[in-house]
Amino acid sequence: MRTILFDFDGTVADTLPLIFTAFRSTFQQFLQEHYTDEQIVALFGPTETGILQNKLPSHVHDNALAHFYRVYTDEHSRIQNPENIRNMLDELHTAGIQMGIVTGKGRKSADISLREWGLDKYFSVVITGDEVTDPKPHPEGIFTAMKQLGATPEDTIFVGDSDADVLAGRAAGLQTVGVDWLLVTQKSGKFAPEPDYHFTDVRAFTDWILGR
Repeated sequence: MRTILFDFDGTVADTLPLIFTAFRSTFQQFLQEHYTDEQIVALFGPTETGILQNKLPSHVHDNALAHFYRVYTDEHSRIQNPENIRNMLDELHTAGIQMGIVTGKGRKSADISLREWGLDKYFSVVITGDEVTDPKPHPEGIFTAMKQLGATPEDTIFVGDSDADVLAGRAAGLQTVGVDWLLVTQKSGKFAPEPDYHFTDVRAFTDWILGR
């Protein structure tokens, strides 16, 4: 295997708790409503901008977005990405495997997380939700990333934590890996459809990729 494409939130970045905090704070501030983690996950699909535009009156959009990004950025200094994820990325990078991100999150929040946690050096391509016409489970983002990397379906896998990731990977003709190795992911229990491989341990996945 030469290329690994990853989902971002809940897969290589433990960002879901930060996203929940930022959305909860924004909805509390601008709607005076409390949203649970489950209610926030149910809104996923569009980018953060799209979600806020769908939920909030237009005259507060700019202020709400600024509030969201401020809280989201601040949370990165309070919480660090897990060490075992960084070790995995280090080992795969050192082994010469090219890596990319295909995420539903917007470019601005993706760049915040990549920068604040020092993850940008690992990924040769990052395709975000506002750079595609059709988000996952549509394979457009995966095809775009593969084209930029010069990758073929035979030597590429897609790794993610949601059913949409598995569906997108399948639709692109890739082998899929479902992961459930962070405390907070979009999955609790089984994937539907089932991925080709399923890992709950970062070390086991790394060893599998490197043929140990």
